[in-house]
This record gives sequence, C-alpha cells and structure tokens, in this order.
Amino acid sequence: MRMLLKYAYGVVPGATVGTLVLALASAGSAAVLNLLIGRVVGALPGVLDGGPVGGSFVALFVAFGIVFVLGGVLPEVLSTAQWMLAQSAAYDLWPRLASPLLAPRRIGHLDDPVVLDEVERARGGHGWAIEASLGRVVGLFSARVMLIGQTVLVGALFNWVVAVVLAGAVLVTERRYLRKLDGELEAYQGMTEEQRRAQYLFELGTDEGAKELRVFGLHGWLVDRYRTEWTAAMREIWRARRSGALRGMIPLAGYLLVFAAAILYVAVRARRGDLGVAQTATVLPAMLTLAVSVSPYTALQVRRGVTAYKAMLHVPVLIGERHPERGAAEADLALAPRQGIRFEQVGFRYPGSDRDVFDGLDLELRSGEALALVGVNGAGKSTLVKLLTGTYQPTRGRITVDGVDLATLSPAALESWQRRVAAIVQDFVHFPLSVRDNIGFGRIEQYDDDTGLVRAASRAGVDELIDGLPLGWDTVLDKAWEGGADLSGGEWQRIALARALFAVQGGAKVLVLDEPAAALDVRAEARLVAEYLDLTRGLTSLIISHRFSVVRDAHRICVLDGGRIVEAGTHSELLAGDGRYAQMFRLQAERYLGGSPDA
Repeated sequence: MRMLLKYAYGVVPGATVGTLVLALASAGSAAVLNLLIGRVVGALPGVLDGGPVGGSFVALFVAFGIVFVLGGVLPEVLSTAQWMLAQSAAYDLWPRLASPLLAPRRIGHLDDPVVLDEVERARGGHGWAIEASLGRVVGLFSARVMLIGQTVLVGALFNWVVAVVLAGAVLVTERRYLRKLDGELEAYQGMTEEQRRAQYLFELGTDEGAKELRVFGLHGWLVDRYRTEWTAAMREIWRARRSGALRGMIPLAGYLLVFAAAILYVAVRARRGDLGVAQTATVLPAMLTLAVSVSPYTALQVRRGVTAYKAMLHVPVLIGERHPERGAAEADLALAPRQGIRFEQVGFRYPGSDRDVFDGLDLELRSGEALALVGVNGAGKSTLVKLLTGTYQPTRGRITVDGVDLATLSPAALESWQRRVAAIVQDFVHFPLSVRDNIGFGRIEQYDDDTGLVRAASRAGVDELIDGLPLGWDTVLDKAWEGGADLSGGEWQRIALARALFAVQGGAKVLVLDEPAAALDVRAEARLVAEYLDLTRGLTSLIISHRFSVVRDAHRICVLDGGRIVEAGTHSELLAGDGRYAQMFRLQAERYLGGSPDA
C-alpha cells in the first residue's frame, strides 16, 4: 500500500493528499456516527418518559443529523476522488511503461517472450492494474482507519481485550483469504502467454481480421479458439480457487463464532446492568462494523497493483540485462554514407529460431548507387533492411558505414544513423491519423513545412488523391472516424512513399524501398519505374522487389539466395550470364507474354 501511495504522491501530490484526507474523514465519520447513535439512544428514554427536551439533547440530535448526512455524502465524494486520483495518475503509466520499450534503437526486445510477459504483468492482464489499484489503495487506507476507529470505540466503552481480539480476527481472516486469493493471482500471472493469445484472438475478431473472418466463415472457429485459449489461461486459477474454497470455510466459521461470542457477551453484560443503554447502542454497531470490515478483495487489488508496479519498474532492467546497448562509439555519421555500406560475412538468425537467415553474406552498397536486391520469398530481403538500419544486430560478421561498425555505435550515434535512412518497409504502418501526420512523420522536425509536404506528395503521385479527400490534408485515413477516408493498398503505398521522400527532403541520404510496387496497379507501377532513378538521384538507395520491371534500371542488381549474394551486375550483364537472375526473369516474363519460357 505504501509503495503505491508513494508513487501516486510523486505523480499527483495534491490529488493524493486530498483523497487521503477524504478517506480519513469518511472512515472517521463512521466511528463518530456510532458514538452519536449510542448517545442519542441513551438519551431517548428520558425524553420519551416526558422529561424536558434540553438544549444538550437538541445539539446532540443536530450533531447526529449532520454526521449522518456526512456519512452518506462522504463515501460518494470519496468514490469520485478515488476515480479522479486513478485518472490523474494514469497519464504517467503509459509513458513510463512505453519509454523503455521505445527508447532502445534496436528492437530485439520486442520479440523476446520474457520481456513481453513482464510487460503483460506490468499491465496486469488486459488492463492497467496499477490504475485500478490506485483507487483501491485509498479504499484499503479508509478500511484501516475505520478498523482503528471502531476498535477504539469497543475498547474505550466496553473491553480492550475484546476489542483487540475482534480487530485481530479481522486482520487474520483477511490475511487467510488474501493468501487464498494470492494463489489465484500467482496462477493468473503465470499464464501471461495464454492471456496474450486470447487477447490477440479477441482483437482479431473486432479489428484487423474482421473482413477475412467473414469471407472464410471463421466466426465459429474464432469463438471456439478464444474459449480454448481463455480456458487454458483460467484453468490454473480455477484449480487454485477450488482448492482454497473448502479450506476457507474453516476460518470463516471461526471468524463468525468470535463475533457471535463477543455480541453475546455484550448482551449478557447489558442484561446484568453492567452496560448502560448508550454504551450498548454504541458498542454493538461498532462490533458489527468491525465484522464487515474484512477487505480481502480490496487488499488483493492493491497487491495486484503492487505486483504490476514492481513489474513496470523491472521492465527496463530486464531489457537492459537481456538486450544491452553495448556500443559506445560516438562516430559522426551526419553526412554518411560518403563511401558506402558494407555487409562483411554477416550471419543472422532471429531469437528463438534454429534457422540462419544469412550465412556469410557479403554485400556493398556504394555511396550514390541505386542498388536492387531480388530473390525468392523467404530469402531474407526484408531482414536485410532491419540489419541495415541497425534495428537488429548480426549474429556474426559486421555491418559498416564508411568503415564504422554499426554494432559499436552508442545509442545516440545509432539514432543519428537511423535518421539518415528513409525506408518504406514491406509492412509499413497505416497510421489512423490525418494525411499530414502520415506524411509529416517522415521528418517530424519539419512537420509544419507545408511546401515540403506538398512537394513530397507530388513526387509520390498522391497530390490529386489528397485534393479529392473530404478534408484534404486534415482527412483522417480511417473510416472509423467521422469524416475519415479508407485508402486502397496502392494509395497507402504511395502515401508511404511520400513519407519517405519527405524524410529525404529533410536530410536522409539512404532511401530503402522494400517492395514499393507490391500494391500498385499497372499505371502506378509504370510511373514508379519511369521515375525511379529520378527519385533516387543523389541518394544511396536500395530497392527490394520481386518485380523485375521495377529493378531493371538500377545501377546494380544483386541476387540473394541461401543467405548469400550469388550474382551481381547490371540487368544486361545478368541476362548475358544466363544464371539465376536470367532464369527468374524469363519465368516472370512468361507470365505476362504467354508461351513457353524457352520460346
């Protein structure tokens, strides 16, 4: 509890203090109300027997009325304050968790199941456990204050031994229940991979897979698969819950017997005349309040929040341990590449995989050269882009820029290099934001350069498309938003090209086009081919494509196969060599021209 309150105070001190004051007032008003109930009930016999209604009784009754109203209002005010506290602190949660995930210049940690499971623990399952627990921690604080207040009433007006026993029974019973619930929580946190799979299936049915699910009639399969994954994630929790249910009956029975005995003892003392009406009317409500003050579920929510908070603090530590940024070289790559980029005997395999994508890859991308890369699907063409940008490190060998090994760069120097690269990757992001955002993100520092944005859009051939959108540059590229528009695959590809060109206008000197014509129609592809050398003039460029019409005008073409470059040369040289490139070219040409490949 103290850890979460300290965190909340560090983020929103005013809201934290204000909420705790309200919790203190709410819990205190309950004890005062029980005391006033006893006093009013104790004074009533004299008033009902016809005695004078003195000013003290009126004052007592007024005080009772005020506290009674406060007792009804304060919990509602406190509930609102708890919600506001959670919401006020929530703005800190996403950046605090996202920063260690976004800060590294490499992305290997985003494929690490150990890191992803810890992130899921920090989120607390499908939502923010920390945010939910911030309100609960105030509720637990209020419950503890109430426990103290009612214990003092019972002890001061009746018997301190009984008061301490009852308070102890509350805490022991709560601890026993909490231990049982802890078993469920431990089981829940141990199933994060199953939870992530179930969450993915849920999102698949409501987001990216909605159309294909209907086309292929997968509704029933998705529901059944979700139930299977969700059941797998919950099975251990149910087992822990069943095993703890019977064991929990014994302490509950003991708890009820303790309070029944205490109430019976009060009744006996009152019957003997040892307790007055006022004392009895105060002590019994205080005992009953104590009896219902057990808060295992509130305590569990707080414990979940503490566990999630510890996981959130551990995420950056875990990333640092498993994916350290070892480079420290502060090489100046502000004008790179002046000489070129070299892959020297590079080997690479993805974490957890037993297959090498590259094995002894040698490749040179000369400064100012338009280099094309071709190969069959799965040859590693897109992986090469990740290595070129430094988001992944090679397993073996090295990648140099003007002779500087990318693996040796400090995070700041690597970031500087990455900003020199403008890339359209094969799975580029479709931002559900405005056109301006989607293109301006290419060079966020020049986001307000309207002339530059228009020029990039024109060079990418999307200027007329933008003019035809409902709100022009301010149109959100997502039909889920009011006034939004939905683009075709080819239109999105040209938006991505405009983003890359805007980055080039802002200073990027390496342009990477990974399957830039994959979603383009014939006319758009022809325009790209015609303008390719113009778009890349003065740049060091790499174009990756399975369409030979796109790459044939490149200065040099390399064929990637078996994790290595097996052929290199111009289009004419490769055809004359009658090797792998020539074979693939003829096979593809045959698809368009018809007849035999050997004709």
